[in-house]
Amino acid sequence: MNRVGRVFLGLAVLGLAISLGAGSAPAADLGAGPEGSLNVLVLLGEWFGDAYFPLAKEIEARGWTMKRIGVDAEYRGCFNKARDIVLRSDILVPDLKDFAGYDALIIPSGPQWRKFNEDQAVLKFVRSAHAAGLIIASFCVGNTTVKAAGLVDLPNGPELFPEKVTLVKERVLLGPRGGGPPPGDGFESAPVKELCNAVARELAEKAVIEKTIRDNIGWALTKDRPLAESTMVHDESLFIFNPTSEPTIGWDQLVKNFDFWMDPRFKATKCEIWDMRIGVARSGDAAWWSCLLNDLAEWDGKPTGWKDTRWTGVLEKRDGRWVIVQMHFSFAADKVAAQVRAKLETEKSDPKRK
Repeated sequence: MNRVGRVFLGLAVLGLAISLGAGSAPAADLGAGPEGSLNVLVLLGEWFGDAYFPLAKEIEARGWTMKRIGVDAEYRGCFNKARDIVLRSDILVPDLKDFAGYDALIIPSGPQWRKFNEDQAVLKFVRSAHAAGLIIASFCVGNTTVKAAGLVDLPNGPELFPEKVTLVKERVLLGPRGGGPPPGDGFESAPVKELCNAVARELAEKAVIEKTIRDNIGWALTKDRPLAESTMVHDESLFIFNPTSEPTIGWDQLVKNFDFWMDPRFKATKCEIWDMRIGVARSGDAAWWSCLLNDLAEWDGKPTGWKDTRWTGVLEKRDGRWVIVQMHFSFAADKVAAQVRAKLETEKSDPKRK
């Protein structure tokens, strides 16, 4: 049995990889998929801007799901400076505790920004949405709310109001002015299509990255070796920190492990991945991730594998394709210690061992 086999079976013997019955999350679905499957939040408040209307139409035309979110149950806009249009929040800011299932938060233009920028609940909400992995997308004076929330520190001017929709920070898109009276020039010029295009591009790229990550483990369920090989770089820059003290350095070393994985006695039984977080560099050619992993298998009919595993790594975009260049697998020390103590207590109280 090669080194990978020793890693899997050794961890199982120690009781670190298999903790049957321990709580764990189910496998998560892939994140944002193709056009038509995105779920977006739109932040609105009293004196929301006219640009909301073309934005809502654009979102509907794309088949996206939109939820209005605000600190108030209802609010009036400034449509043609008339105050006779009332909208209602689908969700109130204090009520949204879990961002799972949402892809982006859009902050459009409008005089609402004045209240937003002074409302700590709103600013905390924007920060929380970003920390949860949502893309924050805004334009015109909506950009000032992103700044007030502390997500960017840009001076007023071209940096805060770029000429086109720009990724200024990981998961932060800022658009140009447009959508109101001077310094904007009317809601007809609001860059709603450009903003939605940018959101879709960012999420589509992440979907490709996430598939690469999932395929790097999931290939074993069907023993699709070409799929596994397609997920990693094939040179000496490949590096993997395993849960043991032996790292894997270079493609030539890793490829030897396929003898174990393809052995008929090895059978992958379950691959569960959750709490996935993906970041993409502004350059667009590097990305990183973290998640939790259950990678369970059998060797010659006996269960083995890794459970509640912390999995992180780095990818590069080479020749237009995302490939993994570095990975790190580990177990939380406190959980490992607790499992060992529980195992020892069980053995100690077993009358058959007395």
